[in-house]
Amino acid sequence: MSARLQYVVMLFLAMGVSGCCVLFPGSKSCVRPTPPGEPDLNESLPVRDCRSETCVLPPEAIPLSPWECPTGQPSCRPPETNGLGIFVVEGGTYCFQVNGRPRFCPEAFANIPASASAPRPSVRLMGRVPSTPGDLLGGYTVTGVLQNPRTSGTGESVRIHSIQAEGTRFTVNYCPMSSTCTDTQVLQLQDEDLHRLRLGVSLPADDGGPERAATFEVAVTPRLGASTRVRGYDVLYREARGTWVHHCDLGGVIASDRDATSFLPGLRINSVNAAVEPVPTWTTIGCESGAIVSCLDWGYAPWNPDTGVYDTLRGHLFGSCLQAKRAAYFVGRGDLKSYTRNGTRINKRDEFGLGRDASNQVEELRTLEALWSPQGAVCLNPENRRVPGIAPPAGMLGVPPCARPPTWTPTGKLATGTFTPAPD
Repeated sequence: MSARLQYVVMLFLAMGVSGCCVLFPGSKSCVRPTPPGEPDLNESLPVRDCRSETCVLPPEAIPLSPWECPTGQPSCRPPETNGLGIFVVEGGTYCFQVNGRPRFCPEAFANIPASASAPRPSVRLMGRVPSTPGDLLGGYTVTGVLQNPRTSGTGESVRIHSIQAEGTRFTVNYCPMSSTCTDTQVLQLQDEDLHRLRLGVSLPADDGGPERAATFEVAVTPRLGASTRVRGYDVLYREARGTWVHHCDLGGVIASDRDATSFLPGLRINSVNAAVEPVPTWTTIGCESGAIVSCLDWGYAPWNPDTGVYDTLRGHLFGSCLQAKRAAYFVGRGDLKSYTRNGTRINKRDEFGLGRDASNQVEELRTLEALWSPQGAVCLNPENRRVPGIAPPAGMLGVPPCARPPTWTPTGKLATGTFTPAPD
């Protein structure tokens, strides 16, 4: 071994893993669980049915009151109000509609294992029902019909065993109706074969409410030419053999093209505050323009790329990105609003250089806007806000300015900056 090579080896041994990460901050081996004594990176916002009236708000918080943006409804149009922008871009909708009104806003497939009361596994489509008080989350059993490729309009009813995503690759597992649907009887559909399957979900009428019962048929097919980083799908639905409608509708807000749909495994994401909760049995549904899929496309997938397993630190960056993309500075302090407008560009950095086209050099952001955690802005430089015309709440709800020169903090591991320098 040459003297120079011996020196390099001894240097790496002396530095250890952390030293290696100083030299190669983007290396996958440098992403480790939170060390003892540091803040829990999983600490986040309340995820279970947190709505504007149930989120825990400090006295100084400014809640959305009255409710300004029911989940995904097309009435959320800038500049009258900034929509929440989590599942679809502000001003768009991800809701199934009946007679031009949102009837059900799907957010995830939930796999239900077999039990003593239900001997066969099943799948439920989880989502918001806008007509219910508080826009509550509900779930409805998913059925399936396998189309006969030789005879148009005919098909075989099948039992949906489970729905999953591997990375963002959508997979439906099914079995014949006559079977007990054990693992040895399960068949699989992926990619181009998905066009043969029609999923179904039936919603009951409101108990004393305005909505009638509705049954939706759903078709999922891969979108040709979609991003190689995040698989895109066309998801269409229709009611009672009516006209097929695209699930993700931009509403003419930022583009005339239809929004693709993507799927991500093992997470539940709250549609009001973007809180993230690992739930292995769930497959979340997101529109390409919303924060969920945008953050995946930016390189902030919450799983280890080598194993596909949820990773605490990557999950922290993903949750931080959901708030940063929407400029939800004060979401952890009870203000659920988004302080940006569609199409506003931002610069990004993260402590580990994991994001696409993002280094770990926070000092490179000449106009640093904020450091982010899953609870919103850890610090904020108000003079560098990406949309100065949207006024922040009085006193910035206690969010401090960022240190100068800027440095990463125990929870602030994602940074944003503006493209246009702030005025002196």
